[in-house]
Amino acid sequence: MKPTFWLWAAGLMISALPGQTLAAPITYDCDTAADHFSELVLPAADVPFTVSGNLQLNALAGSKKYVALARIQVASPASPGQSPDAFAGFALSALPADPKKTPSGAPAIQMLSYNVNGKEDEILPLSMTTKPGTVQPFTLSYDGSNVSVNLGTETRSLPLKTSEPVVRIVCSTGEFLFKNLEIKSSR
Repeated sequence: MKPTFWLWAAGLMISALPGQTLAAPITYDCDTAADHFSELVLPAADVPFTVSGNLQLNALAGSKKYVALARIQVASPASPGQSPDAFAGFALSALPADPKKTPSGAPAIQMLSYNVNGKEDEILPLSMTTKPGTVQPFTLSYDGSNVSVNLGTETRSLPLKTSEPVVRIVCSTGEFLFKNLEIKSSR
């Protein structure tokens, strides 16, 4: 498990570069112990911009209190560990399951939910037949008033107004791998 402090410090240093984009795609192994979380805040490109990459659940940490969760959002800036005032994006959560009772023998059931400013939108069963380790490609596009989220075959447009957008990644109680993560201007 990686110390949350170093991930926070790296995110803080990266977020101090306003208007910069990621020079090349990055990989972020967000690996947290049960009942803990980690967050990474990345600078956004000039509006409009697109965030894309692949997300994969690698392991559940086995908590009795919290669900394993990875969240990616376009958000307003916030202090480390605090929720932003405005955000829109998606969360991928996973519950442990009896592999003998799932169609693929998967030890987890993954679910997709969209979230806007603290409100969860409907939760969609995403992959009862998908085992941990399966790659889920995603794209978030922000045009200054809406975040368009594409994950798998699901698409949703969510309202968002923020003058200084950042990209916020949070994970908890498991290991989630973000691969080929890119933030690019759409101009």
